[in-house]
Amino acid sequence: MLVTGAGGFVGAAVVRAAQAAGVAVHASGRGDAPVRLAGCDAPYTRTDMFDRHAVDALFAAVRPDIVVHTAWAGVSGDARADDVQFANINATCHLAAAAVCHGARKFVGLGSQAEYGMFHGPVAETHVPNPSSLYGAAKLSASHLARQRCEVADVEFAWLRLFATYGPGDNPNWLIPSLIAGMATGTSPKMTPGTQKWDYLYNDDTAAGVLAVALGDARGTFNLSSGSALPVRDIAAMIRDRIAPDLELRFGEVDFGPGQIMHMEGDISALRHATGWSPRIDLATGLDRTIAAMRPLLQKAAA
Repeated sequence: MLVTGAGGFVGAAVVRAAQAAGVAVHASGRGDAPVRLAGCDAPYTRTDMFDRHAVDALFAAVRPDIVVHTAWAGVSGDARADDVQFANINATCHLAAAAVCHGARKFVGLGSQAEYGMFHGPVAETHVPNPSSLYGAAKLSASHLARQRCEVADVEFAWLRLFATYGPGDNPNWLIPSLIAGMATGTSPKMTPGTQKWDYLYNDDTAAGVLAVALGDARGTFNLSSGSALPVRDIAAMIRDRIAPDLELRFGEVDFGPGQIMHMEGDISALRHATGWSPRIDLATGLDRTIAAMRPLLQKAAA
């Protein structure tokens, strides 16, 4: 198995899960051997996915049976509206072409709930995608074009629309790790009213879902999420109760952004039926593990 984007939060977790399952896995990323793979002995190749010659050389050397494509540039902030999204589409299509050329059996790509656009409530794969961001449109375009390249060549294709993830090693700027870091210093973060409901999946469960699709017979597009959602204010309170029980939470000091989705939840019935996968780590346990993993870093920063 070749995993692209292996330095990323999800990619590194997939590499580790594949190794634990006894899969011969080769990791690839745009930088040097990433911190997230520290202690992992999977072979690693530095590859710029926008460099077609480098990608061709990687596939010629590894000749993977299965490709798990998690690499994507411009996943946050203003970069979601940047022209790099067009480059992501081209790179994904070339990766699919390289998989076909070098004899891969299956191609699994990591998509996003952003492909659906605006929705409020549980959303299934039958919902007609109508992305409201260039990022979401690029993910959707990449899925259609890569699928066409694979299916014409009789290479199995699957696309996973990922909702929100969390866990040890997450980007510190995302909601859950930023709340943990702030509350650990006694700071009450400024928040929206927190009434929006979000669906969070622990990253080990994310990797297990990807692996279930990659190693099984599942084909097509699937939601990858916990399958349930909680108000953000409840999630913040769960973190507060574990770190600083006396801290007053300041909801409503920040307005909702334009186009705020008030209920983001993925229906995972199709993925369960196709693979037998289900999330195993509930939010309370996942938060405990995330906080425990972050404590040494927070204590070191405070020293």
